[in-house]
Amino acid sequence: MSINRTETIEWDGSALSGWENLDGTPTKVSIDRETIHAYVPGFSDALTWEIDRHRDEIFEKLLPLFNQQKRDFQHGTDRP
Repeated sequence: MSINRTETIEWDGSALSGWENLDGTPTKVSIDRETIHAYVPGFSDALTWEIDRHRDEIFEKLLPLFNQQKRDFQHGTDRP
């Protein structure tokens, strides 16, 4: 079941940002359009209005990436 984060997820036309609980810590995360296109199945060529309309779904699909980036940061590794 999808969690409704519409009120806390923002799309400014170039980046999707919001708060997520990563490993028990509230963390502000942000992903640009190019990353959405590269990492979110079904949104490889999404237009601005599509990203805005489906931001909850996109955000959920990016949760594994957010978690991996946090782990990489904590361990001092840098991955795209």
